[in-house]
Parts: sequence; structure tokens; C-alpha cells
Amino acid sequence: METGRQGRAYAACGGMTLAVFLALAAYMLRMLTHGSGAGEAFALSALFSLVYGGTLFLFARLERPGMGRLFFTGVFVAVTMLARVSMLDFVTADYDSFLSGWTQMFREGGFSTLGGENVGDYNLLYQYALLLISKVPLYDLYLIKFLTVIFDYALALAMMRAAGHFAGEKSSLPVFLIVTALPTTLLDGACWGQCDSVYVFFIVLSLYMLDTGRPTRSAVFLAVAFAFKLQTIFFFPVVLLGLNHGSYKPRHALAFFGAYLVTMVPALIAGRPFFDALSVYANQSMGQYYDRLTYNAPNLYLFFPMLGFSNSQEFTWMRYIEGVDKDAVNAYLHADLMPALQTAALYACILLTLIAVIYWLIHHREVTPPMTLCFALFFAIFLPFVMPKIHERYFYLADMLAILYAARRADRRFVPLLVVGASLVSYLPYLTRQRPVDERVAALMMLAALVLVARDLLVQMRQNRAALAKKGESAA
Repeated sequence: METGRQGRAYAACGGMTLAVFLALAAYMLRMLTHGSGAGEAFALSALFSLVYGGTLFLFARLERPGMGRLFFTGVFVAVTMLARVSMLDFVTADYDSFLSGWTQMFREGGFSTLGGENVGDYNLLYQYALLLISKVPLYDLYLIKFLTVIFDYALALAMMRAAGHFAGEKSSLPVFLIVTALPTTLLDGACWGQCDSVYVFFIVLSLYMLDTGRPTRSAVFLAVAFAFKLQTIFFFPVVLLGLNHGSYKPRHALAFFGAYLVTMVPALIAGRPFFDALSVYANQSMGQYYDRLTYNAPNLYLFFPMLGFSNSQEFTWMRYIEGVDKDAVNAYLHADLMPALQTAALYACILLTLIAVIYWLIHHREVTPPMTLCFALFFAIFLPFVMPKIHERYFYLADMLAILYAARRADRRFVPLLVVGASLVSYLPYLTRQRPVDERVAALMMLAALVLVARDLLVQMRQNRAALAKKGESAA
């Protein structure tokens, strides 16, 4: 009986996938700038339909929904896929200035390019993806966005499983649908061509595996996330929490480093020196972005001026900083001073982070395993909020964890509205070249979310302290 029901579900998935393929092919033939030829349109439609079909198949297998629920989900996901395809032709400065050139380097140099100097400022896993993209006879912008679309839906499935674990099975489907249609998810990948859903997918899996008692897999997934993007460090405080609780053992560090080293193998085969392959992030963090304290990120530094706004009335206090030419017109800040301010901000960030971590270490017995999600969300907001030189997309992990947190706590359903809303507002200046909302409003929204989550942590810690006191134990 169950086998027959699953068979009908899979057949329905196949039928809906075929319908989506035909709809996407018709759209691409008519609308896409670089997909007007029948061959390219059908090839692209097949790729995106495979993602749709794979997503629906996995949803049916994991959730075992009834036919009505499956049909509703299939239609909903089809609409979100069409929304993504409709944004494929949108070209950003990131593609024109960086991604297209990097892809061309791989197109000309092939596999051996991996053995030379780093192509761009991403780690090796993304370079492997660009190498593969460069060899496919389809428009590279579409393929770059296709990579992210794959992980948009993979992330939605991972979030679905995580929500079922953290908040109960009733939250699985709503979280899945929300993530597929989330404005920041849509804009980050299919519109912008960024890849934040990739590393966040692996972080969500790592969190899920850690909380379900599979630490080795958790360490491996975390290593893959870190090998893809440096912003994985926003999750690293959770590793300390796992070590404190005994969820992670020192041996799991071997799984982490082993998986990370495996990601380097293709580059090493191509001739890249070992230490050069190992030091991509060290080189990446030392040589770029010297003109601002923040790059549209809704964080603390939106209350400090960028060079272009330094003569605005609200920033006249800057003239009293030593080194600022207060007598010059439109020169309260200048290029020579900004690196010094960035360095000072970085030191302040390190100090604030140390204070937060030391406070937690002092009270480590009060931070229990059930608090892992809240703890992870706190640092996913706190670290990019206090770090200088942060981009708007670096709150992507916070967006996802806020959704899980809201699914778990009914009284915190507004937290993702603050976090995702602030992220969305911060995307607009880059994507639209307009600032329809004062970005400092977004920073205040993110600060409000940070304060609320910090308060929740402290309240839970106080409750745990009282419980330990009743047992006659010291919490310190």
C-alpha cells in the first residue's frame, strides 16, 4: 500500500517536472537574450527542470505528503523556479568586472589554470565550478546562476529537515516554502549571481548533524562550507560550544582538516604549491577594500560615513578626528585615513568578540545543548554586525538561522522579519543603484534582532543558573 502510494507520488513528480520543462522552454525561447536558439533553450530548460524535479522528488521521499499537499508544493516551487529563470538576464557589475573575466581565464587556460595564481578571490571549490562552467557551451552567466539555483533548493530541503528537528514536523513544509520564495534568496542567486546559498547549505547540514548526534558528518560538512567561503567563521563559535558539551571531540578536528585537504586535491594535481593552496584566505583578507568601513551591510558602521558621504551634515563630528582635514571642502575623510579607521574598527571588533566569548566561557555550564540554535543565531548576527569591511550578503546565514529560530519559538516570529528585512534593504543600493530606505534603519532593525536574541540567551542562562543552584552545583 505504502509502495503504491509512493509510486503515485513519484509519477506525479515526473508529470509536474515535464510540465515545468515545457513551460521553461517556451519562456526561454521567447524571453532570454542568450537562449533564443532552440538547442540552448531546451538545454537550459532541461537543467533547471532537473533541479525542480530533483527537489520535488526529494521532498516527496522525505516528507511523504498526500497528493494534494504534493501538488500544492509542486505548483509553488514551479512558480519560484520561473521567478528565478526570469532574472537570468540581469547583469551586475560583479559579473562584468569579475566573474566573466575569471571564467574566460579558465576557458583559455583549462585545468592547468588551477596550478597557477589564484583566479579571483574565491577559494578553490568555486574555482573548480568556474572551470566546469567554462567548458560548457552555454552562456556562462546563466550557468553561474544555475549553480546557485541548485543550492537554493538544496538549502530549502536542508532547512526543512532542520526545522522538523528543531521545531517539529508541522514547521517543515512552511519553512521549505518560505526559503524557496524568500526575497533575499531569490535576489542573491538568480538575480545577483552570488553563491551564498552554497556555503550556508553546508552549515545548516552541519548544525543539523551536530544536534542529531552525528559529529563526524557535521565536521565534514563544516569543512566543505569553510572550503567554499570564509564567512563560515561566523559559525565557528558553535564549534566551541560543541567541544564544551562533548558533542565534538578533538578527533573530529581530523575529519574537518581531512575534508578540507581533500578539496585541495585537484589544485595540487594541477601544480598548485601546497601552502599556496592552503593560504587562499590569508591572501584574500589582506589585499582589498580600503575605501569604506561597510559595504552596504546593515551593521554598526552604517553610522559612520563612507568617503562619498563624509561631508554630509550628520557627519560633521568627523572633523574633530585627528588626521581629518577639517579645513578642506568635502574632505572630512580621505583615502589615506580610511585604512587606519578600518584597522581601529577591526581591533574594536576583536575586543568585543573576545568579551562575548570570554563571558560565555566563564558561564559555559549555563549554555546547554538545547540553546545551540539560539547561540548560533546570536553569533551569525553579532560577528558581521561588529566587523568592518562587511558586505550586505554576509548576513545570509543569519537570515536562515532566524527562520529556524522563529519556527522553534512562536513568540519570536518577528525576528526573521527584522533580519531578512534588513538584509533585503541592504541589497537594494547595489542591485538598483538607489537608496529608497535609509540604510541606518536597516542597521537598527538588525541591532534590534541582535538585542532580542542576546536577551533570550541571557534569560535561558539565568534559568539554567537557577536550576544548577537548586542542585547545589556551581555554574561558573
